[in-house]
Amino acid sequence: MTLRLGLMFSTTGSYAALGQSALAGALGAIEALGQRHGHVIAPVVADPGGDIAAYDRIARGLLESGVRHIVGAITSSSRKELIPLLERYGGLLWYPCPYEGFESNDHVVYLGASPNHHVVPVADWIAAQGLRQVYLVGSNYVWGWETLRLARECLVARGLDIVGERFVPLGAVTPDHIIDEIAEQRADCVVDSLIGPSNVSLLRGLDARRTSGADPVQVVSFNQTEADLDDIGTAANGLLAAGSFFEPDAGDDLRTAARRHAPNGRVSSFMATSHAAVEILFAAAQQAGTDDPAAVFRAATAAPVPTVMGDIAIDPVLRHAMLTPKLSIAEQGRFRIVQRADGPIPADPYMTGQPPTPTRASPDPWPNPRPNLRIVS
Repeated sequence: MTLRLGLMFSTTGSYAALGQSALAGALGAIEALGQRHGHVIAPVVADPGGDIAAYDRIARGLLESGVRHIVGAITSSSRKELIPLLERYGGLLWYPCPYEGFESNDHVVYLGASPNHHVVPVADWIAAQGLRQVYLVGSNYVWGWETLRLARECLVARGLDIVGERFVPLGAVTPDHIIDEIAEQRADCVVDSLIGPSNVSLLRGLDARRTSGADPVQVVSFNQTEADLDDIGTAANGLLAAGSFFEPDAGDDLRTAARRHAPNGRVSSFMATSHAAVEILFAAAQQAGTDDPAAVFRAATAAPVPTVMGDIAIDPVLRHAMLTPKLSIAEQGRFRIVQRADGPIPADPYMTGQPPTPTRASPDPWPNPRPNLRIVS
């Protein structure tokens, strides 16, 4: 059986670097599987160019042509654009990117980090460093809105002050007034949920301030990877990033794929997770003996699947991967892993399993319920 597989990544447009890295991982996996098993996957590569309307048009064409599985959709807005089509045509999206949670759809497999894999570890780290004045800045779409909402809740619960919050249009350069406001509010930490040119310009602007004698500010990110780290240059030095995978953990398969398919030759979590998505899909289709999405999903969740990221287990109910959260510091264009969980942690996309945290107003982590509420059986 030769599996026709849609690879839908924006390799041009405002977040092209992320799409290029993710596509490189998928192509590397297809190449490696072909060497071991013969011509088993026929990729259909499509570039929506970061245009939401193009995602709809291209996905419709793929699904109507008989493609039943798609790996791709970098942004949450593009993923949400595809879901109605996947539901209509019975397709399955293998989504390889970190996202903001609060979603579980029968036509999506969520392989990227959930908020308990990135927002929670970063909030804990910020609090542990003694930082207290936090400024939030994100791209003006669902990823930015939701990650900063969660960051606000987690940080306030840990006793920190939020001194500002701004959003930048997707693809736009971060305005100077935001960088000015960070200094005016005397922020000692910036939570950065920007992508593309907005992210690059923010980090360069903050670095320019630092080199001109301004007080340093700690920048933390839920989604910075090696995909565009070279574009930022030394302005990224000291940035803390959360992720499920960083280049230091890459083995020979990923490094070979990066050299052959990634324009910057780097391994990122986008690349590693896309590679793993193809590996899991192929193994599950082989086990199921069909490309039927429901059968493939059942096979994929039956047991952990070996991948370049290690064995990956997928929750059959929530449809999310168990991942090992890591924190890394950027140093001269490379990430150094400074913290990692002991092993894979189940995704908690709805943040229902997070322990209550004492707040200033309520030092008791288990405050008494309101007296006027009662259980009705």
